[in-house]
Amino acid sequence: MLGSDATQDTFTSSWTWPAVVGLATLAVTTYFSIDQVRKSQRTRQAKRFQADYELLNETVVILDKLAGTAAQKADLTTLSELLSRIKQAERRFPELPLGTVVAHIDAYRKTTLPDDFRRNLSTKRIPLDDLLDLSRQQGAAIAGTLAAIGTVQSEIDRRTS
Repeated sequence: MLGSDATQDTFTSSWTWPAVVGLATLAVTTYFSIDQVRKSQRTRQAKRFQADYELLNETVVILDKLAGTAAQKADLTTLSELLSRIKQAERRFPELPLGTVVAHIDAYRKTTLPDDFRRNLSTKRIPLDDLLDLSRQQGAAIAGTLAAIGTVQSEIDRRTS
């Protein structure tokens, strides 16, 4: 009996190590395969979001330019074009909070100064306090829009990193 136990232990140990090594190889291969799939998905998603991320960057540049002036309706041509493109992005990616960006830009557009405000100001048809209030509202709307854009871009970064 002693001989048969030794034979059994040798037989079991000779098959155990290759099985353990094979199982470990399978686990490592599976892990790296899943990791590659995740990276591939993130890369594809980053490509999908890239144009809209750049659109938001372009909007920030325009808003920074507008922040230094008391904007009139004539000054908003480029911003209106960007707003149209942001609305299209919102339809493509409803899961991103692009609606808040649209809402803030709309609020900003409602605070524009009348196109003839300089003439009306010189003839005292528009009180200076009203113009200053509109200018303050413009600043607040720009700050809100920039914060909303930052939120969307952070969400895109989170999804693609």
